[in-house]
Amino acid sequence: SDSIEGRRCAKAGLAPNITRTIATMRTVHRILFAIAGLLLALFAANMAARIAQIQFNADVWSVGDVGEFSLVLLCMVFFVAGLLSLEAHPADSPVATIKPTQGGTQ
Repeated sequence: SDSIEGRRCAKAGLAPNITRTIATMRTVHRILFAIAGLLLALFAANMAARIAQIQFNADVWSVGDVGEFSLVLLCMVFFVAGLLSLEAHPADSPVATIKPTQGGTQ
């Protein structure tokens, strides 16, 4: 993986020591998106618990209305932070590695 990053940096005309920064930024992107995904999963689990509480009259713990709002808000904050970090470092973006096909739009 390091040699692939080194070749990519050399191809882009970047210094070899930039590869660690790129790897670190990729990790930051992944962490931000992973946190957003985890919060979304917690929100979905909470919704399932509330549905079970309503449908089956089950005694299930849920975070309540303010908790649901907080989960969704934090999920959006981390997702947007991940998108903005990708936008700040376009070389790290998965889209940057996609090359247009011959005859396609460029």
